[in-house]
Amino acid sequence: MSKEALPDIKNIKSQETFTLPSKGLLYTEEDKIPASITLRRMTTKEDKMRLRNQSEFTIRRDILQACIMNEDVDAGKLKLIDANLLLFRLRSISLLSDQYKVHCRCPLCGAEFINELNLSDIPIKYMDKKKLDLFSVVLPISQYKINLKLPSLNESIKSGEDFNEYVKAFPDADHEDYLYTSTTSMYIKDINGNRLMKEELPNFLDNLDILDSRELMDRVSELQELYGFEDDIIAQCPACHQDVHHGLPITSELFTPSK
Repeated sequence: MSKEALPDIKNIKSQETFTLPSKGLLYTEEDKIPASITLRRMTTKEDKMRLRNQSEFTIRRDILQACIMNEDVDAGKLKLIDANLLLFRLRSISLLSDQYKVHCRCPLCGAEFINELNLSDIPIKYMDKKKLDLFSVVLPISQYKINLKLPSLNESIKSGEDFNEYVKAFPDADHEDYLYTSTTSMYIKDINGNRLMKEELPNFLDNLDILDSRELMDRVSELQELYGFEDDIIAQCPACHQDVHHGLPITSELFTPSK
């Protein structure tokens, strides 16, 4: 095989341990998610999982579950940001490559181009106990105290399944309205110390004062930026030379890098 098809195979590590961006601070004792998780290299069996007729979140969960070496760790309980970090690290140790391509579009001139990144160069923001205070918000008008959480892989899978069922049952309904409510609901842990039924949350959200609603959405957005890979990556547009800001999306490049 050519060197391009088979990367540097000297001193290959069969497994490696990675610190989660959350450092385990966002999990309960019952979750049994430690601060660090050990992954082994993928085999053909895991690679074939990508071909299944299942949701992307389900496939990602199952690949991680197969490659996690820690006993009692349920990959489905991983917060999405932790899971994404592990997926990128699994890619690196399995494909022996840190190169990752992101498709960009310049908002100024409209030019489209590829920004090739080295994953090991992208900074990681880690959680600390001081940031945990941001998971509680008191809404300005109603004075509701809402404790927030970040969705797990399992919750994202279930949300996708529920959405598909909704579309089948109500094909002519406003699907964007449903998505807005269901997505926000995944971030709500409790309200004034009480957990609302899933069926009660849409009515609660719809009846919030607009200022309360915007405060809640702002806090949810802040939580998504608290930890994980640096999500403000800058590339230069090759056409007009302006800075283009982008994040680190998971695409087909994850396990099938283009040449």
